[in-house]
Amino acid sequence: MKRRKLMIGSGAALLIAGIALVGLNFLDQPSKEWQDLRGQLMPQFAKIDLKRNVDIITQSFSPELDIGVVISAGDKYQFISQEDIDAWGVDEEALFDAAMNNLDANSRNISVEVAEAAENDETAKYVIVELDDGFSAVRILSSGVRRAISREVGDEYYAAIPTRDFLIVWHKDFPLADAFAGQVQTEYETEQEYPLTPNLFLVNSYGIQPLMKVSK
Repeated sequence: MKRRKLMIGSGAALLIAGIALVGLNFLDQPSKEWQDLRGQLMPQFAKIDLKRNVDIITQSFSPELDIGVVISAGDKYQFISQEDIDAWGVDEEALFDAAMNNLDANSRNISVEVAEAAENDETAKYVIVELDDGFSAVRILSSGVRRAISREVGDEYYAAIPTRDFLIVWHKDFPLADAFAGQVQTEYETEQEYPLTPNLFLVNSYGIQPLMKVSK
């Protein structure tokens, strides 16, 4: 099984799940705290039931997951609440714009793994993003990462994010798709700290579409 590293280049405008993100839109007078913290904001997946217990701002992503925004500080982060942005004098659009811009910037020049399950078979390629910064899975939202992946596995592919720290994608006609889907289920079930979802996503020019399973 051949493996190599793929370097992600810089991205342009973001397109997240079919939603175009534009420049920052501030309210009247954003606070100095916002100006100081906005560079530390990152998007992060959250299980959908988290907001039932914690007052956090989220956008819907799939039946099981939302996208929240966190203040990132080393190996720790804190989800942002409505109270936070009210104090900062910004709205949700500005919050998510800043986080997505930071995600794209922080995804440039990262090294991810490209592998082939079989030689001389373009459909046998897959890509793994497994970094140690806590934001591997959420990098599927970065348009720069998705473009780099599409150059390897085609314009339409399947993605899985069983845990916060693991993203894997494979060609839509991948010969070992069933085995990979089974492994994704295992990764999800055995994760103790940060499980996300065992279900798969179809990624193409329309965005990121949640699937219950891959049909062959």
